[in-house]
Amino acid sequence: MKVKLKDIAEKANTSITSVSLVLNNKPCRISDEKKALIKQIAKDNNYTPNINARSLITKETKTLGLIIPDIENIFFSKLTKTIETYCRQFGYALIIVNSNDEYKEDLHLLDLLLARGIDGLFITVSNSAYNHKEEVCSKLKSLTIPYIMIDRVFDELDCNQVYFDNVKGSYMATKYLIENGHTMISCITNSIYSKNTVSRFEGYKKAMKEHGLKIKDEYIIQGDYRIQSGYNTGDMVISNNTTAVFVTNDMMALGLLKRLSEKNIKIPEDLSIVSYDNLLNDFIIGIGITSIDQNISNLGKVACDLMLSLIKNEETEIKKICLDPQLIIKRSVKNFNTLGQGR
Repeated sequence: MKVKLKDIAEKANTSITSVSLVLNNKPCRISDEKKALIKQIAKDNNYTPNINARSLITKETKTLGLIIPDIENIFFSKLTKTIETYCRQFGYALIIVNSNDEYKEDLHLLDLLLARGIDGLFITVSNSAYNHKEEVCSKLKSLTIPYIMIDRVFDELDCNQVYFDNVKGSYMATKYLIENGHTMISCITNSIYSKNTVSRFEGYKKAMKEHGLKIKDEYIIQGDYRIQSGYNTGDMVISNNTTAVFVTNDMMALGLLKRLSEKNIKIPEDLSIVSYDNLLNDFIIGIGITSIDQNISNLGKVACDLMLSLIKNEETEIKKICLDPQLIIKRSVKNFNTLGQGR
């Protein structure tokens, strides 16, 4: 049977109020000896506080919510772990829910979390939410608790946001391929419209145009940020005669690598690759993949610090924090310049 404050009070021969004050480390006129006795009784009986009862007094549940689009995506699983670990250090539990990249689930999960009395919300919206911005924005605007959009954001929504500069990241990726002598470069992008999709494609186009390189229709190949779609693009990459490919996320790159391996296409001898997220190199054996790194730990920490400030009412102005990505160079890009055979 679960031990209650009343039971501890009876054993310590004191009031329930006194027990509550001691166990919550609140100031009270109780002797040190009595405090020690109360804490010992609580420990001996494996007492755990009733969060629901405490929240009626404190007006907070010490619980935060996180909505992510795809828990199987390494990027989001690592982000989730970072946020959960960091929040726990400050006494907050994190409820994690997965939308399967569907905007209707975003809306449903918002109601689900709000019904559980969360004190604040982190949300990475689904890609499909960008086709239903008005409805999703209206829901977010109606929130009475602090919320932060992470990674995927709405430019027009005046709310707290933490994200990476995707144009800069994809520009660096494509520019690196060009600097290594590649002029025919495929881009595997997301078929679903979103800010990140548009920004990463913009960075690719910017680098190609700056160097006077033609972007043929067959160079642009669509996926959906998942492994299978990357696998499905393999034959198209092989058949379009490009020497290099920029893949706009690691999940698709993983699928592409599988298909290329099946077709005995060697990296970088036969095809050069630059990916986005820099999460594959911990899992693949052999040559490392040059990639754009998004410091997920920093993304999560910055978002958590902002959330804690919002909950404490230390932040009054809306913050839109754009973080810089970094190019991590491995050995997946063939240098045509040193070979004297630029293409």
